[in-house]
Amino acid sequence: MKISKGLFWSLVVFFTSSFLFGAVVNWIEIPLSKVIESWFRAFIFACFVALLMSTPILLLRDIVGGVKKVYFRLTSKEETSVKAFRSRRDFLSSAAVTVGAVPFTSLLAGIGGKYNYKIHNYELTFANLPKAFDGFKVVQLSDLHLGSFDDLDAVAEGLDLVNEQQPDLLLFTGDMVNNKSFEADPFISMLEKLKAPYGKYSVLGNHDYATYNDDFDSEQARADVECLIGLQEQMGFRNLRNESIKITSGDDYFQLVGVENWGTGRFLKAGDLNRASKGLNSDVFTLLMSHDPSHWEAEVIGHNHRFDLTLSGHTHGFQYGIEVAGIQWSPSKFRYPQWAGMYEKNERLINVNRGFGFLGYPGRFGIWPEITVITLKSA
Repeated sequence: MKISKGLFWSLVVFFTSSFLFGAVVNWIEIPLSKVIESWFRAFIFACFVALLMSTPILLLRDIVGGVKKVYFRLTSKEETSVKAFRSRRDFLSSAAVTVGAVPFTSLLAGIGGKYNYKIHNYELTFANLPKAFDGFKVVQLSDLHLGSFDDLDAVAEGLDLVNEQQPDLLLFTGDMVNNKSFEADPFISMLEKLKAPYGKYSVLGNHDYATYNDDFDSEQARADVECLIGLQEQMGFRNLRNESIKITSGDDYFQLVGVENWGTGRFLKAGDLNRASKGLNSDVFTLLMSHDPSHWEAEVIGHNHRFDLTLSGHTHGFQYGIEVAGIQWSPSKFRYPQWAGMYEKNERLINVNRGFGFLGYPGRFGIWPEITVITLKSA
């Protein structure tokens, strides 16, 4: 059966571009700026998604066309029937172009959205929060993915927005780097400038364990994790690894818990809630940092200790979707029940930060990079 010319040439363009960029460029080691590399990667990704969406329609058109062509020849139908069929084929071709064009154009446009930082404000009331913390401001960052950035000035402007929120407590919920700790080196001074009088705390995300590197063995990966934690200390962050601390104000306090990465499926399950919650006061407000939101339903909600508020990241909201006039949609929802924003279940809350950085696709469309500001209120 003959494949349509449009499908054929689309496949040729896509796979030729992929080969040239993914193989030849690396092979001859052409030095590319991060900006040019981002555009190349975005173009290839946009082509792939557009083809993924339009190819089934084109294939359907060709299959139906082949069947009907045989039918017309065998039955000797009139020319008017053939013309009607051609009209339907033209409709399917137009539909395929439209379906492919929407993701293609939006993904290319999304390159300009990766530094379009948005502040999400929440005011949350808890009966077990001490009065001393009424009005206490927690700012959450997540998924910096420092190795992806191609514009340091834009990153600095985004981080300036964090300080403008005047946080009492600054929490980072994992994935500081993509693959290796050295990616954080250019950003040490920027992140060191972030201020919070009650401290800056962090946890590890799945990308912080150096396990996505083929050139690292397990011992090198462990060493790289320690190096990353050391860099975070230079930035002023204390990394919590299955442990808890008290955030104090005079004689009052609430409990901050941080666990290592725990995710369903193939993701690392290093988080240990039992270890982290030892010695906690069950009557006192407890805030949990856990990178992967799948941990929440799998273990957190049903745990013996009540975690009143959990802060997560990880999903990036797929870096693509729609959040307009109360409508919220992203492909991420098909993988994660909690994928962006605030959710409540069994009188527990989780906030899933959309991420500050980006990974893979070098852009964002509709799901913008996020700084979360949570104001705690005492009932």
